[in-house]
Amino acid sequence: MNKRKLWINICKSVLFIGLLCVMLHTIFTVLNYKDMGGGAGWQRLYQAKKNSIDVMFFGSSHAHCTIDHKLLWDDYGIAGYTLSSGSQNIDSTYYFIKESLPLQKPEVIVIEAYSVIGDGMYNSDVAAYRATLGVKWSSEYMECLNYFADELNMDETQKQELFLKFPLIHSRYKELTRDDFEDSLPFMRGYRGGFETMAYEKPVVIENDTAELDSHRQEMMQNIIDLSKEKNIPLLIFASPFVLSDKQQMMYNKISEIAEENQVQFLDFNHLYNETGLDFERDFRDKDHLNNYGAAKVTNYLACYLKENYDIPDRREETGYELWNQNSLYLRNKELSHELRSTEDINAYLQKMSKMEDDQLVILALTGNYTALGDAYLENLKLLGITDEEYQNGGIWVWKEGKRLLYLSGREYNEHIALKKGEIHIDSSLIENKDGNVVDETHFLIDGNDYKMVENGINIIIYNESLNQLIDAAGDDVYAGLSVTHCERADE
Repeated sequence: MNKRKLWINICKSVLFIGLLCVMLHTIFTVLNYKDMGGGAGWQRLYQAKKNSIDVMFFGSSHAHCTIDHKLLWDDYGIAGYTLSSGSQNIDSTYYFIKESLPLQKPEVIVIEAYSVIGDGMYNSDVAAYRATLGVKWSSEYMECLNYFADELNMDETQKQELFLKFPLIHSRYKELTRDDFEDSLPFMRGYRGGFETMAYEKPVVIENDTAELDSHRQEMMQNIIDLSKEKNIPLLIFASPFVLSDKQQMMYNKISEIAEENQVQFLDFNHLYNETGLDFERDFRDKDHLNNYGAAKVTNYLACYLKENYDIPDRREETGYELWNQNSLYLRNKELSHELRSTEDINAYLQKMSKMEDDQLVILALTGNYTALGDAYLENLKLLGITDEEYQNGGIWVWKEGKRLLYLSGREYNEHIALKKGEIHIDSSLIENKDGNVVDETHFLIDGNDYKMVENGINIIIYNESLNQLIDAAGDDVYAGLSVTHCERADE
């Protein structure tokens, strides 16, 4: 074989191996688990600019249900990130921190202490998968893998499957969603929030009594303390408030003692009910987790503490922090969605629409026999700039960034509106139904999803184009009165 043919074969082999690697990497990326049961996840951490995160939060659901990153950013300019998973034990937190520090050097590491209390570690396969499958192969990954293999008494085959990952994820084909191919929330910093409200009796505070911690959990907490000192990064431990038992309170008191012995700051919000103004009638979504109202109170207190005790910059005016702005807008839109979806009367809904501040795309259509109740909508439609003549003619209106973009009069129209991602298609035509009556056939499509809610009355869509976020799709069936029906797919 001459040299030319040899080089051609080598190039072919290299090209084949390269294409194979790209293909396998793509398949692996699609099939790999992204959902860690909360928090912002590994995928987004790996994509973050190096050393752009100033405060890293770790822990179980108590972490990602408590730290409101919209408030941290909007009011304090803190570029935070919560890397956590549901029911996460303190050993997982330790390895999460170890994997994160080569990527980010935050001004402070904050861990939520719920994972330190309890009897025994009681890890499961789910805990091992959440701690490993989303992590890139590295020395830290191998250390974590070996730890969980020992914890769960894995045989060599199970350990190899966990290391290779593919044997554990290859069967996910049937459960793949759009998010497996494209991250719909690339800006997510770890807090989604919730408005559910449950009332509980406030626990009686136990100030001084202590209870011993599980030795394994205490050892892992000490490992985190030692790691933070080794990396010369301050550590702050906090306990999110919940409806806790006497024994749990005494365990937190023990954590406070250990933190003081190690010269580590500890904030137990179960001792700060008055300072935060926490209301057990209003501020919890369930007995273990705060809702948006409670999270805001704790986050405000914690943010002030961080600003006063650590050198944390205000990043709001800096370039490179667009994802934090987008995350804030996303959470603000969720608040708007909740406010609108909590409104039952169509005219009250229209009044709220007229006062919206953020730049949304709004579609409003009068369909079918919308005048069956006369001018029941008219006065509040005028708040949106709709005239008496337009009301009588009917049709569809589109506003963008507070300004009217389009008005199509009457009962027959067809229009496409291009979006940054996808398009909106609105159309209406008069057809004869099976009873021989002429009726409207209307469609309001966003990326192929039809958000028409009622045949006769008002249809409304409120959508944020920059985030591809449906805030609400609502309608009032005039024959059912003035009550609003909402689309279940709206982002609440």
